[in-house]
Amino acid sequence: MREQVTVFAVRSDGQYLGAWGGLDAPEGSSLVPIPPLDARDVWDFEAGAWIPFVPPTTEADVIAERERRLSLGFHYDFGDARGVHLIGTTNADMEGWDEVAKGAQAAINLGASNSSFTIVTGTGQATVTAMEFQSILAAATAFRQPIWASSFAIQAMDPIPPDYAINDTYWL
Repeated sequence: MREQVTVFAVRSDGQYLGAWGGLDAPEGSSLVPIPPLDARDVWDFEAGAWIPFVPPTTEADVIAERERRLSLGFHYDFGDARGVHLIGTTNADMEGWDEVAKGAQAAINLGASNSSFTIVTGTGQATVTAMEFQSILAAATAFRQPIWASSFAIQAMDPIPPDYAINDTYWL
């Protein structure tokens, strides 16, 4: 009498598809234990062992990581009593900085480069002149542009490395 077993379906490319019970194991086959499964798990069967299936990384994944990195902000040192401030760079922050940048540029264009603006950073309020804000914008560019360039380089890789998000060497 043959033993009743749970059968694990595997696609021809090795991806685990599911399990069901009550069928006999085929003659001459060997049973390979499967790890405990969670409804979210997808497994591959490779070289006689079950390994977690990791879907290929997409450009959308890289873009999401780029957006996350862009939104982290950067530290700006005023070089005086105002000290170091965390300059926020989320999309909402960037809208606020755009408004200040336009005002600062207008002041400079009118010959009033010493006009001051109060900005709010992740560290608190700071008063800056129109020219000082230009320095903050230059620092923001120095922070953000390498992230953009790195994301484009990663997106062009074929395949995109699975560790692109945790390996900072891709983001230099």
